[in-house]
Amino acid sequence: MYIVKYVLWVSVIVILPGLSGIRAQSPGCTDPQALNYSPAAGVNDGSCLYPPVSLMPATLVRSLPATVKETSGLIFLDGFLWTHNDSGGEPVLYKLDTLRGKVRATLTITNARNVDWEEITQDQDYIYIGDFGNNLGNRKDLLIYKVSKAAITGAENGEAEAEIIRFAYGDQLDFNIANRSNNFDCEAMLASGDSLYLFSKNWADQQTRLYALPKTPGEYIARPKSSFNADGLITGSDISPSGKEVMLCGYKNYSPFIWLLYDFRDADFFGGNKRRIDFSGHTGTQTEGVAYLRDYEAVISSERTAVSPAGLFKIFTRPWTGNIGDSLPDAFK
Repeated sequence: MYIVKYVLWVSVIVILPGLSGIRAQSPGCTDPQALNYSPAAGVNDGSCLYPPVSLMPATLVRSLPATVKETSGLIFLDGFLWTHNDSGGEPVLYKLDTLRGKVRATLTITNARNVDWEEITQDQDYIYIGDFGNNLGNRKDLLIYKVSKAAITGAENGEAEAEIIRFAYGDQLDFNIANRSNNFDCEAMLASGDSLYLFSKNWADQQTRLYALPKTPGEYIARPKSSFNADGLITGSDISPSGKEVMLCGYKNYSPFIWLLYDFRDADFFGGNKRRIDFSGHTGTQTEGVAYLRDYEAVISSERTAVSPAGLFKIFTRPWTGNIGDSLPDAFK
């Protein structure tokens, strides 16, 4: 009698840990803020759904100087913001202070021209400028300028020569003009690890595709890694200093929004949580660039439109993305 009870008790102890391990690895939504949060889920499968959120971002600079009225990309470096104008502008980066948005210095890229500069990103040693704006969908000269940070000389205006990364989309077969109705425009790029990641601006279907390119100068074919229904036009991106949060900015019918991507693995940016925040009170604002100042705090730039001056906004993401830590990602080590 006692021997039988003892054996049964031991069997339960042996089986339960195995069951617990299986439960802990169950895929599902792991974010308690989501509508479909599953307490039993141990692996985030990217399925989290969220209630609509709308807010009015804080205005950092209401009106930028006319010199950068078509600000199109943004990075934060050594306490200053760097930006550039888009198509037809000079091949120049502009250094802005974060108090009033005043231009404090410039960096001219001597071997470049601005066909349609749409994005800027950085890693530990280099700045990357994306000349890949493609409203017509017919460009065959897409490229990225790679500029050493050593060329930046503090408060002085400077010049630099860039290395060049050329690429084409492996999934683009039609190069007929399709003005603002094609899916091969691009205005968003970030650097992580040994790669550059591009997010397409799909005029036709309002989605975005993710591409990866090496940071090494050369000629490449970029093939899509994944896609996501952005429900709008993606115009800028950045990755947080910790490497655990990505922000995409964009607009739909000239009403701006951001997407927060987090709890993803490696560079599978669409594989984790995807949360949209709409901006209220800013219809007619064309948001263009994103730059993290630190984890949970980012600046978004907008270019001048018929109803809105070029400006800078600030947003804090901690209420939605939680504690993601402050360690540096591989790209900044």
